[in-house]
Amino acid sequence: MRRIFLIVYIITSLFIGIQASFALDYSKISTNAKIVAALNALDSINRRDVIAILYGRNATKKPIRVVFRDLAMYGYKDCEALTVPTRNNGLIIYINSEHKGASVECIACLIAHESQHHTFTNSKQEELRAWISETQAWNELVKRNRTLLTSSEPLAKRENYIARIRTKSGVVGIQKIIASNPVYAGLD
Repeated sequence: MRRIFLIVYIITSLFIGIQASFALDYSKISTNAKIVAALNALDSINRRDVIAILYGRNATKKPIRVVFRDLAMYGYKDCEALTVPTRNNGLIIYINSEHKGASVECIACLIAHESQHHTFTNSKQEELRAWISETQAWNELVKRNRTLLTSSEPLAKRENYIARIRTKSGVVGIQKIIASNPVYAGLD
């Protein structure tokens, strides 16, 4: 009996060790604990497409950093997040620092959205792809945490609004949001 217990213990320890060795190291993307938790949330809902883009499977072939930043400094105080090119031909995602207290799930959705802006097409089609990615992430996260549906957090309210429109009107509803937003007026 002791031998069986010892064998099971060794096998279990090896399995856990192997699993831990496959855990993702997000240090090239962010060192912020909240952002890392959001990346883990994306991984937990199988949004590895987003993680892959951030790791370098994108137009720049470089990892995309994600940081909190005061977007008012750049004239974007009303933006939730922004993807911008870096000096070394890479990209960085700035999440408005006013959202540092937001839930991990909300931050994850902003990252899912902004990750789609790696193609440099700057078009309504790219925005549509980004908004769809965001709502897909939100819907999966809500399945795991139903309290998000009633959250009074500003970003959660935004996510719930977008998700409701997509549920009611599909992609056409998202296209209407994009078309009516003056920020996107100049896009093709």
